[in-house]
Amino acid sequence: MLSCLLLLSLGIGQVVASEDGWAAKVTQALQTARGLPDGHPKLSTGPEVALEGPAGGPAQIGRSIPDRDVPAHYTRQELLDALFLELRDADSLRNAQAISRRIHSLFMQSGSHTLDLLMMRVGTAIDNKDYGLALDLLDAVVRLDPDYVEGWNRRATVHFMKEDLGRSLADIEQVLRIEPRHFPALSGFGMILRQAGEDEKALEVFQHVLSIYPLLENAQDAVTSLREELWGQYH
Repeated sequence: MLSCLLLLSLGIGQVVASEDGWAAKVTQALQTARGLPDGHPKLSTGPEVALEGPAGGPAQIGRSIPDRDVPAHYTRQELLDALFLELRDADSLRNAQAISRRIHSLFMQSGSHTLDLLMMRVGTAIDNKDYGLALDLLDAVVRLDPDYVEGWNRRATVHFMKEDLGRSLADIEQVLRIEPRHFPALSGFGMILRQAGEDEKALEVFQHVLSIYPLLENAQDAVTSLREELWGQYH
C-alpha cells in the first residue's frame, strides 16, 4: 500500500516560507484542514447495524443479514461514514488497522477499468523509481476523473519523492477537497509543515489526524516529538 503516509518516513530538503508561492500554498491548505469539524458525520441514512463495529454493518456491504430487516447494499458514502466512526472509536490497534485498510480499499475504488489499469501501471513505475512515467500516468488519471481521491493522493506522494513540495502540497489540498478525513494526506501535510519549520502548524494538523484516527502510531509519535520540540523552544 502506497500513500502519503510514506511522507512520514522520508527525508526532504530544507524549504523556507519565503519561497515563491510556498507560504500561500501552506496557508490555503492549512485553512482546509482547520475548517474540518471536530466530530464526524453521522450515518444520515441506512440501518444502525452499519455502526456495530469492525465485524458489523460495513462488512455486510452487498450482502443481506439473515433474520434482520436490513438492506443488502449501502452507498459508498454511507459505508465511509460508518467506517470513519468505527476508526475513531476503535478499541485496539489491530481493529483500527483493519478498519483503516477497508477505508483505503474504498479510496482505491475508481469504478473505471481504465483508471484501475493506469493505477496499476503507476504502481509499477514507482516500484521501478520511474517517477517521470508515474507522474505522466497520474496526470492522465486526474484528468479522466478529477474526483478520484487516490489519483491526487498518489500524485502528491510522487511529487514528494521528487522533493517538489509545492506540487505535493497542491495535490494534498485536492485530496482534502474531495475527502477532508483523508488521514494519509493530512499526515503528509503535517510532515511537509514540519520539514518547513512550521512546527506549531504541523502539531495542529497531526492533532487533527488523531481526532480522525486516534490509534495511528505515526501521528502519535509526531505529536509527542513536536510537543517536546516546542516545549524546548520556549523553556
